[in-house]
Amino acid sequence: MMNKQKNSARLLAQLVKNRCAVIGLGASLLAMTNLASAACTYTIESEWSNGFVANITIKNDTAAPINNWSVNWGYSANRISGTWNATVSGSNPYTASNVSWNGNIAVGQSVSFGFQGNKNGGAAERPTVNGTACGAAASSVPRSSVAPSSVARSSVAPSSVPRSSVAPSSQPVIASSRSSSSAGYTVPANNFAQNGGVENGLTNWSTTAGTVARSTADKRSGSASALITGRTGSWNGLTFATGSLVNGSQYDVAVWVKLAPGTPDSVVQLTAKRQEDSDSSTYNEYTQVATATASSTEWRLLQGYYTQSGSTGFQHFIIEATDATISYYADDFSIGGQAPASSSSSSSSSSTPSQTCELKAPLQWTSTGPLISPKNANWKSIKDPSVVKYNGTYHVYATYYDTAYKSMYTSFTDWNNAQAAPHISMNGTTVGNTVAPQVFFFRPHNKWYLITQWGGAYSTTDDISRPNWSAKKKLLQGEPANSLDFWVICNATHCYLYFSRDDGVLYMSKTTIGNFPNFSGYTIVMEDHRGNGNQYLFEAPNVYKLDGQNKYLLMVEAWPSGPRMFRSWTSSSLDGPWTALADTDANPFAGNRNVEWPGGKWANGISHGELIRSGYDERLTVDPCNLEFLYQGEAGPSPDGNYNTIPYKLGLLRLKK
Repeated sequence: MMNKQKNSARLLAQLVKNRCAVIGLGASLLAMTNLASAACTYTIESEWSNGFVANITIKNDTAAPINNWSVNWGYSANRISGTWNATVSGSNPYTASNVSWNGNIAVGQSVSFGFQGNKNGGAAERPTVNGTACGAAASSVPRSSVAPSSVARSSVAPSSVPRSSVAPSSQPVIASSRSSSSAGYTVPANNFAQNGGVENGLTNWSTTAGTVARSTADKRSGSASALITGRTGSWNGLTFATGSLVNGSQYDVAVWVKLAPGTPDSVVQLTAKRQEDSDSSTYNEYTQVATATASSTEWRLLQGYYTQSGSTGFQHFIIEATDATISYYADDFSIGGQAPASSSSSSSSSSTPSQTCELKAPLQWTSTGPLISPKNANWKSIKDPSVVKYNGTYHVYATYYDTAYKSMYTSFTDWNNAQAAPHISMNGTTVGNTVAPQVFFFRPHNKWYLITQWGGAYSTTDDISRPNWSAKKKLLQGEPANSLDFWVICNATHCYLYFSRDDGVLYMSKTTIGNFPNFSGYTIVMEDHRGNGNQYLFEAPNVYKLDGQNKYLLMVEAWPSGPRMFRSWTSSSLDGPWTALADTDANPFAGNRNVEWPGGKWANGISHGELIRSGYDERLTVDPCNLEFLYQGEAGPSPDGNYNTIPYKLGLLRLKK
């Protein structure tokens, strides 16, 4: 009963304080112009009456990679209270050095680390950063006092500062609401929310009170949303569990909301909740992150920033409304920042850490009908897909054939709408045609990478939804002739490049995270020359990390005695050795023998494709509890007997449980 009363009083107090906060902020916003950058840059991210958050960026402006780095700086009055993404020592001056995953900085690339500090009665200082990695004199860059997403950060206290320690006008300021039709918000690339899209039941969703249900009646993306009904108090709300958060780390938190049909516009807010403390008279464990006026006619965004601190751990986020009885939907919850150690994936669709599913042969699949088929003039086939689910949308890059092999892009939020989405040719773009692509986000460079063949090459972009990639650059020095179907996966220290040559051999090259995407030389992973010498280990290698397990899955396309199929192996290391999982014609990973066709068999064989990942970054995680495989199926014979004109289409396999 005490917690219920505390919640109600806390929500009322927040509303009063936030009104004051908005008034105070409106009279005090300032804009500042960034100064010139340097090899080492000190930036004030945000500041308030007695503290600040800052970061240091080290950019490699030299002509050679930087292997391990160390920088130092000091203050007159300021002192550091917490750090992230670096090993920091000293009590002023301070020395920071790399952690295991960010020590190598490729030419033209940069790394950043951050910290929170106390002003100790002075101003937020901007010291010079020194170190061998800095080269030229470092610069200090003031950050604008208004965050890009319209959440004021530098003029207010971090959202985790106890409410009693700051004046009302310094309280965390609300995020302005944005409709889905005009939203400029992009989900952070390091989003680690699991099941934020409510695609895996109600995993991580619950309520403080009221009834929560997975609803397909309305959703912003995918197939469902979370719906709360039966509310009797303003503190009754949906909750979303992210796992523990890292003290001192700032998080970009967002969720989309929509009121039940016919409900008048009403205020909905996003609140961060730490574990209960021992003080029953204060609300220090609650922090408001964002507020918006929600509507029953469109999805609107709640988005803001939260910094975890204090002696009690993080519990969950709450989506609550000032109107005590209204019902509402929530969808596409995301959180970007330093993931807790228990987070196994950067995507909202992976299974929870407590759920582990062992892959055991024999495997059985069901197939959809064709989901993506040629529809543009003169296109004969669509094949070799790479698929990434990001920001609630499936992004598919693939090969098509008209008079030559070319490349295409399409995107959609629901597989049922895949064929209706535009099929955009990449022919004539800067990158040109990228046959047999693989697409993923590489976190250390904060960029999307596309890997392609003839010869092995890579291209980059900042926006996966726009097929306007950079010009291709060579991927593998010393690449052997006839190499194809290149595939990249990384662990915490290295990136691995697998490829084939249609010669019964699987090849691999390896480089450090810091040296990616520069590969040189190669070794043999395995070879199998039975039959005609190449048919048992043909092409299209795929390698993935299984969520929640110290295990990798390797798949390679083969055709031992007929239509194409996939063989598979597992290993605890990307260096091997690999143990057979399902690797024979009679017991394939996926092939004619273990696929059911509820709508009628339309494909002869299971060929080049990709598993649907639970994440979208270089780790290539997949959820073994919910495996799906986007594949190319041979939907009939070639009209002229030419392999190039076989009418390949794309379908989706789902693993039977």
